[in-house]
Amino acid sequence: MSKLKALMKQRRITQVELREISKTICKVPLPRYTINRIYQGKLTNYSMETLIKLCRVLEVTPNEILSKSDYDKLFKV
Repeated sequence: MSKLKALMKQRRITQVELREISKTICKVPLPRYTINRIYQGKLTNYSMETLIKLCRVLEVTPNEILSKSDYDKLFKV
């Protein structure tokens, strides 16, 4: 299970609700496709911009969303 999925389940937020919140917070909202792929664990090498948007929308730090391998891919460690 992706950390995003676990976090959303814990907070009882659906993918649709996450997108709606992103519309109010971000100039360019998170695409539904991107949210779904990250949620399903199929997209792990997303952009820093996407990570920042997720953090702003969910009011969390990157550590709460990224796994160690995601972190390594994003920052090419």
